[in-house]
Amino acid sequence: MQIEIQKDTSEKLEKAARLLGQKKNELANRAILLYLDNIIKHAALKKEMKGWDFLSDEALANFEKAL
Repeated sequence: MQIEIQKDTSEKLEKAARLLGQKKNELANRAILLYLDNIIKHAALKKEMKGWDFLSDEALANFEKAL
């Protein structure tokens, strides 16, 4: 698969690869994997927070009923 990136992004990628002593495509692959991992973790956290929010609403409603 080939991906086109903007020139300024390519230049930054090239500079970072030189600083780290890596090939440009290896660094790009690592960056994409890191970003995708972050998205997956963020989505999971968002889902968990919705669950906790639902449970806290339910607990508050039950507490109010008990009063």
